[in-house]
Amino acid sequence: MPTDLELLARLALAAVLGGAVGAERELSDQPAGLRTHMLLTIGACLFTLVSAYGFEGPGDPARIAAQIVTGIGFLGGGAILRHGASIRGLTTAASIWASAALGVAVGAGRYVLALGATVLVLATLVGLRAFRNVLRHRASSREEFSLLVGPGFSASKLTDLAHKEKIGLRGLERTQNGDGGRVQVVVKLPPRYDAERFLEALTELEGVREVEWER
Repeated sequence: MPTDLELLARLALAAVLGGAVGAERELSDQPAGLRTHMLLTIGACLFTLVSAYGFEGPGDPARIAAQIVTGIGFLGGGAILRHGASIRGLTTAASIWASAALGVAVGAGRYVLALGATVLVLATLVGLRAFRNVLRHRASSREEFSLLVGPGFSASKLTDLAHKEKIGLRGLERTQNGDGGRVQVVVKLPPRYDAERFLEALTELEGVREVEWER
């Protein structure tokens, strides 16, 4: 059985690996950031250690690991949010799930596996971002715009604009208030279409006061 110092070292390593993933999410301004991911990996690692070494007699550490997977599913689901007409947080939910797996791997003493998995997770979150942008430039891209509108705005004019620009309208949600309201628009842009071009066209629509591009 490992010594207490070695078990504490495993917890520390789990915190470092979870912090590496959480730092990327923190820099991306996601709701689950550095502290959340560190707590996840520490907790998953501790559960694994207690399951493997905390009870006398024969046991089955795999049972605790299976429960960790189930429990993290609920936590990850809380990171998925509906924002206007789109869904956000799927990548963060996946990183939460992966961070729990890192904690389990460290708790089981699979250091090389945990380190390698951390590198792959960070490469996926950071390294593939540029590749994703290239794909979006060459293929159809899905974008969301938030419009602050006032009197005179007509959804039909927005629809006509999208048809004129050969843009697919995927979602349109309007929230009313005293001054007019806000409109969330989700569109599918044609390949090589400059999103800023559509942004400028939206600002010129009658009744549109302000446009935000939800990148």
